[in-house]
Amino acid sequence: MKVAILADDRPSYVRPLAEGLFRMLEACGAEPVMHYDGLAHLGLRRSVDPTSLRSIAGSTLRLIPSRRAFDEFVERVSGADLIIVVLHVPASFAKGVFPNIETLRERLPNVPIVNYDMVFLPTLNSWARFLLRGEKTAIRGGADRIFDRGSFGLERYDWYLMASVERELRLPPGPLPYSLIGLDLDDGSLYPDQKGKFSVLVDFIRQGEQNLAYRKVQLEALRLAGVDYMVLEGRYSMEEIRAVYRRSSMYFLAFCESFGLPVCELQACGCRIYMPDAYWASSHWISESVHGPREPRYSSNFVVYENDAELLAERIREEARTFDPASVRATFERVQPQLLHGDRAALSEFLARAEDGTIHSRLHESHVGVGG
Repeated sequence: MKVAILADDRPSYVRPLAEGLFRMLEACGAEPVMHYDGLAHLGLRRSVDPTSLRSIAGSTLRLIPSRRAFDEFVERVSGADLIIVVLHVPASFAKGVFPNIETLRERLPNVPIVNYDMVFLPTLNSWARFLLRGEKTAIRGGADRIFDRGSFGLERYDWYLMASVERELRLPPGPLPYSLIGLDLDDGSLYPDQKGKFSVLVDFIRQGEQNLAYRKVQLEALRLAGVDYMVLEGRYSMEEIRAVYRRSSMYFLAFCESFGLPVCELQACGCRIYMPDAYWASSHWISESVHGPREPRYSSNFVVYENDAELLAERIREEARTFDPASVRATFERVQPQLLHGDRAALSEFLARAEDGTIHSRLHESHVGVGG
């Protein structure tokens, strides 16, 4: 089976997800082709922007080369039996940002279009309400200009591949169009390289009164503990940030993550994850069930600390005395192997269903109302 992977190679979650998917597909006997310009083509404007005379003039000038570039892109992917778009919700559902998913479907009507994401939309509470049910929810950064409330249910894609589920929330009842395949991060660049030196890594700053209050305690505790630490700021290439991860022994999350790819990458490098709230990394709760009640239980690689500078400083000192990167990596591989090496059995099952036609290019139509 020939599979076109639509991605980009910017320093973000997309590249490691896409490259891991490529390795998994090859291991399962498929023939993947990576298109690092895939997301760019899905975002190309194909109509005139009528908001002003200047917009009309500018978009008209760009329209001809945009259409030509998209035509060439369609020709490149036209031999695929399956198209997988590597993109995270809510952007994966933003018609104002990626309008050409439907255009691609029109041009290649017999090719299933699948979304690969870190989580499954119905298990993301606020975005699920906004996109699936059209309920009012918190939207920041002008997102209301690119999302039409309730404009999409799960019918945008024929199927959904996901690395994990948001364990805090229950999946809706009934059959759902997803395969839980995990993710393959094991490309040879994630491994412990602390060389016996203990160093703490502090997450990028996140705005919000509560987040900043937690950060203040973290920094004060580090000062009291007197240990080496680094605060993430600015921009890093994937190679640069992974070099930082390999040198780190302990990591402070800055806020509640929907998934948090660094949580996996850091554990693979032998770094433990610290947070003040057990709900901040709920996709990493240890739970076999994705439908029933869940409890915030983690592997020993996670520490939920008291939000007190003195108590936290003592925890940091104890971590510095006992840190064992090899043990952290081994725990990650033992407890959550699907988040380091992927679940090839689940991916093989998905491919078999796509090959026998169970998953097909009209399947998205049957997803209307599912999960809503």
